[in-house]
Amino acid sequence: MNYLAHLHLADISNTSPAGALLGEYARGTVDASLPAALQTGIILHRRIDSFTDAHPLHASRVQALPPPFRRFGGIITDMMFDHFLARHWCRYHTLPLDTFVQQIHAGLQPDRYWPEAMVRLVSRMKQNGLLLYYREFDGIITALSRIDRRFKRPTPLPHCRPVLEQHYADFEQAFLGFYPQLQHYVLRQALGLAG
Repeated sequence: MNYLAHLHLADISNTSPAGALLGEYARGTVDASLPAALQTGIILHRRIDSFTDAHPLHASRVQALPPPFRRFGGIITDMMFDHFLARHWCRYHTLPLDTFVQQIHAGLQPDRYWPEAMVRLVSRMKQNGLLLYYREFDGIITALSRIDRRFKRPTPLPHCRPVLEQHYADFEQAFLGFYPQLQHYVLRQALGLAG
């Protein structure tokens, strides 16, 4: 899953939004010197990613993409699922998306545990309204083009619009079937981590 989903899942599980994002950057064994809330967020982030990647509805969307897009299918599917989370937000949260994002922005304040890359990400997220931009299909296409710049060699990501338009309804149905299962999984995992 991508940023919006990780932040939403942190919110509904009463875990750390900063820890949810930190999971994107932490590698290897979780640093025991981190505050417990950040450790839990990292662990939960990893479990969410593992559950998502192994889930048949996510995997089927990756496999349905034609070459050369399939190689980047995990990234594409995660972004599309964030798009549908934003589009169907009222099914999954009592607050309007705009209000939720404002609260997340206010709560995400850099501290000494954040790597510089995460500081930059959160700054861009706030300045560009990135999480709200996910509601629009064009926003996802733009985000995928920006992801392409992180690779050393060009990828097909900037050219995936026609494929995503063709598979749009299938992505939506997969997300709607998948996300309630992910929420249930996360709530059980958070309870276990708290205990």
